[in-house]
Amino acid sequence: MLNKMSLLLATAAMVVCAGSAGATGMRFANDNHRHPSRSSLSIDIGSVAFGFNDGYWDTGHRWHAWHNNDERDNYRSHGANFHRYNHTRDHNNGWRDR
Repeated sequence: MLNKMSLLLATAAMVVCAGSAGATGMRFANDNHRHPSRSSLSIDIGSVAFGFNDGYWDTGHRWHAWHNNDERDNYRSHGANFHRYNHTRDHNNGWRDR
């Protein structure tokens, strides 16, 4: 029978493995249909080309506003290419040819 520490270590190992294996397809979600006041990150991080305070460009060169501040903050914590200013600061609205 597994004790609490074994369960905690096993759970932590699964989280680390899942995070490193699927980082480009990472999604953060919750039960919004049951708890509409909770926020979630519903974008596929791998589809974000450039993130900004006011939204993001996807890899298809389409602009999206963040649904809420939590979505932006989650991407800022876990995604790449985040810029801490609005996309309109730059003459090209923040799009960069890689």
